[in-house]
Amino acid sequence: MKRILFALLGLMLFCACDDQLCKISGTITDPIDTVRLVDMTGALLDAAPVKDGAFALQCNFNPNTGVSILRGEDYEPIALILDSKKIKVTVSDDATVVTGSPLSQELQDLQQWAKTTYLGYSDRIMPLMDADDTEGMRALESEMKEVMASHCREVYTAHQSDLLGLQAMTLLMNFIDQDEFIELYEKADKSIQEDAAIGGYYEYLKSLPKEGVITLLENDEILEEQGVFEDYVGKGKYTLVDFWASWCGPCRAETPNVVAVYNKYRDKGLIVIGVPVNDKLDATKKALKDLGIHYPQVLDPTQRLAEQFNITGIPHIILFDPDGNIVANGLREAQIEAAVSKVLR
Repeated sequence: MKRILFALLGLMLFCACDDQLCKISGTITDPIDTVRLVDMTGALLDAAPVKDGAFALQCNFNPNTGVSILRGEDYEPIALILDSKKIKVTVSDDATVVTGSPLSQELQDLQQWAKTTYLGYSDRIMPLMDADDTEGMRALESEMKEVMASHCREVYTAHQSDLLGLQAMTLLMNFIDQDEFIELYEKADKSIQEDAAIGGYYEYLKSLPKEGVITLLENDEILEEQGVFEDYVGKGKYTLVDFWASWCGPCRAETPNVVAVYNKYRDKGLIVIGVPVNDKLDATKKALKDLGIHYPQVLDPTQRLAEQFNITGIPHIILFDPDGNIVANGLREAQIEAAVSKVLR
């Protein structure tokens, strides 16, 4: 009788344990021998051979957590969200289809949409780049950001309390301005706020200085004062504006050219300002001293000015006329003095 009871108890325990598992089966056309299942930290949960194109994996069922199926370095991971205890994955050359897990399929759809949209715009942008059509290229890049942001924002809004919302925000943060990101973050579910990448980016943005102007004086003191970009541009003088950052190597390499033009033409009426983009205040101050930059710096911690002028990379140097119109754009090296000397002979 005891044996029967122990056997029944063992069976009950087995069933209870089995009931806490998520079983993931699938078929795959890739020429691989093994698949691995990892959690969001990369820790191994399970591994299984691929036999006749089929595999079976399992892990503890923990609702609204993420796992990924790894197929090797030559293939992208297959991300899944555990919203079901039985998930089936069908992988083909055309698409990955997930059944039994609605959130996982929505995640696959989002990732595929983002990839297809990005590649589609890239194919349209490349000919413009080859033709040096800067304005056309920037217009398409701006359109792409709006399209990507709109769709990812829609998915995020519908899934703010689950893992799909986290994935949507991870994409969305690349296409929205910093003010919108901060607003969304502060209203977000705790699970999203605690994500290392998203939370880390928020803390970084909060550490940035507020808008204003700093100037390294001749005695190496830093003067901090209120001011905006519009205080310098379009005020009756030619203005050279250098969009840069202390962390940008090419920017630091370009700085001596800007400093040389400033020293040569400031007595002829040229105004020169720097715009540190997405830079920390202490780092900017140190760079001013290291590089001998004595013209004013209009801080742009939220990239407001960079986005206003469709700047997607730095260094980016622009010459404005006395009315605030762009005379020359994207200047580098000898082009800087050539453009200035042309208007200030």
